[in-house]
Amino acid sequence: MIGRILRESFRRQKRRKAIALAAVAFGTAVAAALANVALDVGDKVSRELRSFGANLVVLPAGGGSRVLMAGEDLTALRGRSYLSSADILKVKQNFWKNNILAFAPFLDAPARLAGRPVLVRGTWFDRRIALDGGQKIVAGCRSLFPFWTVEGDWPDDLAGPKENVALAGRSLAEAFRLRPGSTIRLEGAGRAERSLRITGLLSTGGEEDGLLLVPLETAQALADLQAKVDRILVSALTTPENAVYERLAKDPRDLPPAEFEKWSCTPFVSSIASAIGNALPSSEVLPIRRVADSEGKVLGKIGSLMAMITLMAALGSALTVTSALTTGVLERRAEIGLLKALGAGDGGVITLFLAEAAVIGLAGGLLGGLLGLVLSRAIALSVFGAPGSMKGLSLLVAVGAALLITLCGCAVPVRRIARLRSAEVLRG
Repeated sequence: MIGRILRESFRRQKRRKAIALAAVAFGTAVAAALANVALDVGDKVSRELRSFGANLVVLPAGGGSRVLMAGEDLTALRGRSYLSSADILKVKQNFWKNNILAFAPFLDAPARLAGRPVLVRGTWFDRRIALDGGQKIVAGCRSLFPFWTVEGDWPDDLAGPKENVALAGRSLAEAFRLRPGSTIRLEGAGRAERSLRITGLLSTGGEEDGLLLVPLETAQALADLQAKVDRILVSALTTPENAVYERLAKDPRDLPPAEFEKWSCTPFVSSIASAIGNALPSSEVLPIRRVADSEGKVLGKIGSLMAMITLMAALGSALTVTSALTTGVLERRAEIGLLKALGAGDGGVITLFLAEAAVIGLAGGLLGGLLGLVLSRAIALSVFGAPGSMKGLSLLVAVGAALLITLCGCAVPVRRIARLRSAEVLRG
């Protein structure tokens, strides 16, 4: 009997039911699309933000701390300390190796050019290296700072420096009238001299515009520091730092064992820094807080925006469903009054009405979920340039959202059903 009543209800009120179904499908499509994107957005946005440079710096042990005595800052008087070149690859050989997207070592060496002091910075530009296990990767500042622009050519150090080459910062090139193809002669420590060919002019908008970038081995020779680097910059894919950990303990080792395990197994910038530090015992790994905190704020704002859009879409759908179902109740007043006159209680009539709403919710949820998956791929393609992956969880979210929207939309019609009196309705 109930099935027959449901079929007749949908057959006689096709337009009303179609409006309600479309409203539910629209709301759940938005919810499913944003849920599917949300499951991917953290990694995708974090990868996009990683194109703006490093978020970790590896320094020699004690190299990042200040030296204070009697209230005076004596850091500048401390002798320089260095990392070994043999330790460079260890930043990629730890628990979070798959989260390390790019890295590059650096060594600053003072030198003289045409009798004037200049700063020479040694690094890897685009170096092919082999990790333990035979895996080959390319590392260097070209992948670490993809926004750097070069007029001319990047130095070729894919397999190591083949010749003495350099990139000249834009402002330094203007000061010394250098251009691609120019040859310069540098004087380093201990009267070490090197002739270098300028392959290109570098523009970064930062301090690099005022110095010379050379292969790491060239800077080591000029500074007479064989197999030494003074820092390694790392770009890691991270999750925004949990405020609970920041509030409870600055040192994660002070956390309870269960919380420490959760912290160490989550790619927070601090947990990745800790893993790299364990791989390089003679180092100090520091998050570049300005970058790391900015990433967390951006991801947090994106999440809040997506939640707000989803809420507004669900609210609009619920209002449309309420309007359509309320109109349906008004059109079926006589039918409802007859059911009550024949002995059906308010609970039975409301149950029948909710069954109709549940059918609309399930159908709208499935339809909206499928549309949401298609919509999420379009969003990912337009924003990130690559289609997003399909997540089955988002379809479950869609069906759940559809049922919630439909139930919320039933609140007003159900109250109207409860207030109807069969005698008044049948008397007209």
